[in-house]
Amino acid sequence: MMGMSFTVESVSRVLNKLNIGVSTHSVKRLLDNGKLKRVQRPHYCQNTTYNYLVDVVSLEAYLVNEVGLDANEVAIAIYGGIK
Repeated sequence: MMGMSFTVESVSRVLNKLNIGVSTHSVKRLLDNGKLKRVQRPHYCQNTTYNYLVDVVSLEAYLVNEVGLDANEVAIAIYGGIK
Protein backbone atom coordinates (compact mmCIF):
# COMPACT_ATOMS: atom_id res chain seq x y z
CA MET A 1 0.00 0.00 0.00
CA MET A 2 1.34 3.38 -1.00
CA GLY A 3 1.30 6.21 1.54
CA MET A 4 0.27 9.73 0.75
CA SER A 5 2.48 11.45 -1.78
CA PHE A 6 2.62 14.79 -3.56
CA THR A 7 3.99 15.85 -6.90
CA VAL A 8 7.24 17.79 -6.94
CA GLU A 9 5.24 20.83 -8.02
CA SER A 10 2.89 20.50 -5.01
CA VAL A 11 5.80 20.19 -2.59
CA SER A 12 7.31 23.31 -4.15
CA ARG A 13 4.07 25.19 -3.38
CA VAL A 14 4.17 23.94 0.25
CA LEU A 15 7.77 25.15 0.61
CA ASN A 16 6.76 28.50 -0.88
CA LYS A 17 3.99 28.86 1.72
CA LEU A 18 6.63 28.35 4.41
CA ASN A 19 9.16 30.69 2.72
CA ILE A 20 11.70 27.87 2.36
CA GLY A 21 11.98 27.12 -1.36
CA VAL A 22 10.97 28.89 -4.50
CA SER A 23 11.10 26.30 -7.25
CA THR A 24 10.90 22.66 -8.16
CA HIS A 25 14.71 22.72 -8.22
CA SER A 26 14.63 23.24 -4.44
CA VAL A 27 12.56 20.09 -4.07
CA LYS A 28 14.81 18.11 -6.43
CA ARG A 29 17.85 19.18 -4.40
CA LEU A 30 16.19 17.95 -1.18
CA LEU A 31 15.38 14.64 -2.86
CA ASP A 32 18.91 14.25 -4.20
CA ASN A 33 20.38 15.00 -0.75
CA GLY A 34 18.15 12.38 0.87
CA LYS A 35 16.19 14.92 2.92
CA LEU A 36 12.93 13.87 1.24
CA LYS A 37 11.89 10.40 0.12
CA ARG A 38 11.18 9.73 -3.53
CA VAL A 39 8.36 7.30 -4.36
CA GLN A 40 7.39 5.70 -7.64
CA ARG A 41 4.73 7.58 -9.55
CA PRO A 42 1.69 5.45 -10.39
CA HIS A 43 0.85 5.25 -14.09
CA TYR A 44 -2.46 7.07 -13.57
CA CYS A 45 -0.79 10.15 -12.07
CA GLN A 46 -0.29 12.41 -15.06
CA ASN A 47 -0.31 15.85 -13.42
CA THR A 48 3.47 16.16 -13.06
CA THR A 49 6.47 16.41 -15.35
CA TYR A 50 8.53 14.10 -13.11
CA ASN A 51 8.47 10.30 -13.05
CA TYR A 52 8.36 10.18 -9.25
CA LEU A 53 6.45 11.68 -6.33
CA VAL A 54 7.47 12.88 -2.86
CA ASP A 55 6.46 10.97 0.28
CA VAL A 56 4.46 13.33 2.51
CA VAL A 57 5.65 11.73 5.77
CA SER A 58 9.25 12.50 4.80
CA LEU A 59 8.24 16.08 4.00
CA GLU A 60 6.61 16.51 7.41
CA ALA A 61 9.59 14.96 9.20
CA TYR A 62 12.04 17.18 7.32
CA LEU A 63 10.12 20.38 8.06
CA VAL A 64 9.59 19.62 11.77
CA ASN A 65 12.82 17.81 12.68
CA GLU A 66 15.41 19.41 10.42
CA VAL A 67 14.03 22.86 9.65
CA GLY A 68 12.55 23.24 13.14
CA LEU A 69 9.08 24.44 12.18
CA ASP A 70 6.05 24.01 14.41
CA ALA A 71 4.09 20.83 13.62
CA ASN A 72 0.80 22.77 13.42
CA GLU A 73 2.29 25.27 10.97
CA VAL A 74 3.55 22.39 8.86
CA ALA A 75 0.16 20.64 8.93
CA ILE A 76 -1.59 23.82 7.81
CA ALA A 77 0.87 24.32 4.94
CA ILE A 78 0.61 20.70 3.79
CA TYR A 79 -3.01 19.80 4.47
CA GLY A 80 -4.67 23.19 4.76
CA GLY A 81 -5.14 22.60 8.47
CA ILE A 82 -6.92 19.26 8.05
CA LYS A 83 -5.05 16.07 8.76
